[in-house]
Amino acid sequence: MEEKKEQGFKIPRVLLPAENVNLAKWACIACDQFTSQPDYWKSVERLVGNAPSTLHITLPEIYLEDEQVGDHIAEMKETMRAYLEDGVLQELPEGVILTERHIGGKVRKGILLAMDLEQYDYRIENRPLLRATEQTVLSRIPPRAEIRRGAAVELPHVMLLMDDEQDSVIGPLHTQRNSLPKLYDFDLMMDGGRIEGWFVDQPKLLADLEAALAKLPRRDNMMFCVGDGNHSLATAKTIWEETKAMLPAEEQKDHPLRYALCEIINLRDPAVEFMPIHRVMFGVNAAGCVQYLVERLREKGKKAKLVFGRWRSEIEHDGTYQIPFLYHDGAGRIIIENPEHPLAVGEIQEIFEEYIRENPSAKLDYIHGDEAFMELSRQYDNIGFYFEAMEKTEFFDLIVKCGVLPKKTFSLGEAEEKRYYLEGRLIAPYAKEEEPAAPEEE
Repeated sequence: MEEKKEQGFKIPRVLLPAENVNLAKWACIACDQFTSQPDYWKSVERLVGNAPSTLHITLPEIYLEDEQVGDHIAEMKETMRAYLEDGVLQELPEGVILTERHIGGKVRKGILLAMDLEQYDYRIENRPLLRATEQTVLSRIPPRAEIRRGAAVELPHVMLLMDDEQDSVIGPLHTQRNSLPKLYDFDLMMDGGRIEGWFVDQPKLLADLEAALAKLPRRDNMMFCVGDGNHSLATAKTIWEETKAMLPAEEQKDHPLRYALCEIINLRDPAVEFMPIHRVMFGVNAAGCVQYLVERLREKGKKAKLVFGRWRSEIEHDGTYQIPFLYHDGAGRIIIENPEHPLAVGEIQEIFEEYIRENPSAKLDYIHGDEAFMELSRQYDNIGFYFEAMEKTEFFDLIVKCGVLPKKTFSLGEAEEKRYYLEGRLIAPYAKEEEPAAPEEE
């Protein structure tokens, strides 16, 4: 099928596990979740054991700073090739996968496309078709690049948003799903809900899909933006740029590293919910930390004050920004009376990072979900800062207005609702080794 570079994608050839693979053990949640909750990942390890699993070919970011991380990455890449060699992973013909994720009484629909990294840029001044939505922290890319560099397979957890008010892209496929070949239907581990998938390879359906995508509105040339997995996509771009520099122009046109497999979802889907991402600082003097934050806000010309009191997460909308905080024996809120940024986190994120730079023994983490926030914030030497969810209807316009949002500004659903690794795509040449021929008898 002719590639549609001006639309920023092509129809992929997707890898899926063989029929004899236990999908409930195969599919694991995105590597950047539960980064301060090792018990979650220990439970996953016990559940999976030695069974074929994406746990063995991805690296949970909770282990990214382990001393043995280099060995883990090398073993992961070897396991990828073993899965290909042994037929654990098998390649489908060219086509689109239609997904349906059931969790918390909601059904989120999506499609998998191979996105053209030539049309993506985290430098928003270049007005790319496919745009980063949050600040890209360049220091986070090199360790992730080591994972992708030389890997045979990519496993996506990137979700991209499109603004399709008429549901013209996914809707027609979804209405016909019962006539499509079903690829999978199973319960995801660790309270991840259920997922179903169908295969779309009929030329007419694919042509209609491409025509519908071509008609989507563009804002400042933006047609897609990152809903989740910003640094994964930035890493894919980095690897493509270094590969591209060594290729003649003809080989660049359809090189597998030029693309990244992503799930496309509709901002207008009722199941797409924007959840806040809270901040928790570890290894700090809580009272001294909040005092520092308020003093730095004032130094930057903000009219900010510190109010201690009982814990309550409700935020009054009175023209101020209120940032509730909680620690093991206290609570309160930071109030900013003359905000300039459209979001509260935009007023203070830079100061969180300043504090961490000036206090090397402290650590800042980004927490999904109120339950995890409350548990971590109440531990000794920790303090948590609570943020509200942003309005999704204003999202695309906000990206055009702000350029990029502060890092970890929003989350598509709670942690358990994140994308699980399930499908893959070949990103390095691979040929199954032939069995040596038996010697001929003389």
